[in-house]
Amino acid sequence: GTGLGLAIVKHVASRHQAQLVIESTLGKGSTFTLRFPPERIS
Repeated sequence: GTGLGLAIVKHVASRHQAQLVIESTLGKGSTFTLRFPPERIS
């Protein structure tokens, strides 16, 4: 890809007051989690 995916996700998360959490373990992979405040979920 062009490498824009994560930048787009970060922008969308910011616009919705969400938190982007990235965890990575060498040799295992990475986990990307979006956490939205309860008032943003309907």
